[in-house]
Amino acid sequence: MSTLPGKTVLITGANAGIGKEVARQLASRPEIARVHLACRNQQRASAAKAELEARTGRTIFDIVLMDVADLDSVRAGLAGIDGSIDALVMNAGVIGPNTLGLTADGVTTVFATNVLGHVDLLEGLLAEGRLGEVAVFAGSEAVRGVPKLRMKGPSFVSTSADELATVIDGSYFANSKPDFNLAFGQAKY
Repeated sequence: MSTLPGKTVLITGANAGIGKEVARQLASRPEIARVHLACRNQQRASAAKAELEARTGRTIFDIVLMDVADLDSVRAGLAGIDGSIDALVMNAGVIGPNTLGLTADGVTTVFATNVLGHVDLLEGLLAEGRLGEVAVFAGSEAVRGVPKLRMKGPSFVSTSADELATVIDGSYFANSKPDFNLAFGQAKY
């Protein structure tokens, strides 16, 4: 579907971890012509691009500045990509202190980064008819819990829309100490 010969891929959170490794592995495939590295930090994105080019011997990487916790940034990043995308890898995620604060859109940063920004990105590509073949959402073992890392699996009383809304707006922890690992698992749930 892309205008370039070969396939075009967009990967969020592509400057580190799974996202960067996916970019490296896809670049080893001759049918991949362009890999858009969607990252929120220019310096880290540039370092990842240089490392990927050195490791793969290919200059097929483009940086797309995009903070998936900020819907305006998602839309601006999407607008900056010419043509269509054959594959979307929704990988960006965040965990830790300061992730339960609310974004301008009224949701926790952990939810915005792990879910909402990706939903907006995918919907934007679909609405514009710019997604060709596949979209993959990177999940997490945190949904089941990771005892070795002292991460509890998410627990809910009812999984009702109202209860899930408390996870999204951060009020789930209003009467208790915030558990960042649990909030991450809940967002991935």
